[in-house]
Parts: sequence; C-alpha cells; structure tokens
Amino acid sequence: MARKKNEDAEIMVKVARTGSKVVEIALNGNREVRDALEAAGISKKESEEISVNGEEANLDYELEDGDRVVLTKNIEGGL
Repeated sequence: MARKKNEDAEIMVKVARTGSKVVEIALNGNREVRDALEAAGISKKESEEISVNGEEANLDYELEDGDRVVLTKNIEGGL
C-alpha cells in the first residue's frame, strides 16, 4: 500500500538566487516551488530558470524536506 504524504508536516528547504544569500524556510501544507519562492520573498524573473537539487524544475514542482531551490539566469547560446 502506498504511503500517503503528511501534507501537514513541516519541511525545511533552502531557496536562493545565484549570487545572493541562501534563505532557509519552513513549508506547511502547500510545498511547490512557487510556495517556497513566495515564503522566501523572491519573485522569479522571466529571464531565470529554476533548479531543484541541480535538476531543472518548474513552479509546480513539489518539494521534499531538505531540497535546495536555486534561480539562475537563463543563458542562451549564440548562433
């Protein structure tokens, strides 16, 4: 039988923008990347990409305890 997540349990995640300080936050209930960014007081810029633990993610990505969310500038290659 699959274990049901306890969405009331608090998780701790770290949020940062490249070149800025890391903010550790606690999330209860909703735990998507968008919730972590909001709790950290960070707004994603159009020119930024999101990574969670080094892997590309989106705002809907569901976080787990200990995850690290980083916003980096989207760098496009030249022609």
